Amino acid sequence: MPYWEIILDDDKEILGRYNQEYFTEQKIGEIIKKLYEQQIKQGHDLSIRLSKND
Repeated sequence: MPYWEIILDDDKEILGRYNQEYFTEQKIGEIIKKLYEQQIKQGHDLSIRLSKND
């Protein structure tokens, strides 16, 4: 099953995985703004990628 992965600073840590069936890319953007606001304020780079095959 494909997932969106929220990645901190170029593959250092996966902060969250969200099922693509239930979360659109727009919704993932909203989640990042609300849940990961503190990491962004601290100057970390967050990125969204598709999960690797499990």
